[in-house]
Amino acid sequence: MLFKPIPSSFICFIILLLFQTACSSPQTKIETEQQHFNLPAIHQVSAVDSIRLFECDYLIESMFLFYGKFKFSNALKLEGHPHRIYEYKNEYVRVYVKPEPNDTLQTDGFQIFVDYNTNITLNGSSDTNGNTFFPIYVVNETTRTKMFVAKDSYVFGIQEAINDTRYHSWLPIECKPLFFCGNGYCGLMVQPGEFVMFLAPKYEGEEKYDMRIRLQIGENLYFSPTYKGTMNPKQFEIKGAVLKYQLNEQPANTIQWRFYGAFPLGYEAR
Repeated sequence: MLFKPIPSSFICFIILLLFQTACSSPQTKIETEQQHFNLPAIHQVSAVDSIRLFECDYLIESMFLFYGKFKFSNALKLEGHPHRIYEYKNEYVRVYVKPEPNDTLQTDGFQIFVDYNTNITLNGSSDTNGNTFFPIYVVNETTRTKMFVAKDSYVFGIQEAINDTRYHSWLPIECKPLFFCGNGYCGLMVQPGEFVMFLAPKYEGEEKYDMRIRLQIGENLYFSPTYKGTMNPKQFEIKGAVLKYQLNEQPANTIQWRFYGAFPLGYEAR
């Protein structure tokens, strides 16, 4: 029996039909969790009407304000007041104890991101001369749960800026407050794909400086990427009598405890 060859036009028709059928078939949508951190677009529902930057003319005591813990996302809607660490009941460690080398929960491996261009305003801040902050993110992109350490919903860290009068060095413009109570150190578990957000004050100033965050998390010291921020150059100067006394009498302990190892202006490494 002889077979007639199939016309090429018919073959093209079949291929086109199969292609159209495949394109019109229902597709399965696969949802996956975000694996890498991107700065989220922040929408603050209860933002105040006016922005007031903090005004300072000397180095002040300051601690960053813990705002909350979130999963990686491209947008973040802020409603109401900042969260408290103890609200995360299943992941809150009431009393932080220095981990042993073999402990599974460690304070290393975080990444630090700064979003200075975003303003977050709060009513009733502890300092009445300003209400505007910017967010900093402590991010866990690892595959292990990490431990974030704070005190009474405040975060251990300060802002630093480049000072050209001392060999283009990083100098602190803030210091840790003088605590008379050693209680309140607590931990918060940060799962893979989660981040902690805290707030730092945004200062009034005529010029922009290279600035960064010096952050203490447990036994680990972190530095943020550099950002351009405003401040008063007088914020390098120390006026407090108690702080001056501590720096003169116990310089090593004071620099380590109140400045997280940073040397303030006038107290170079000895």
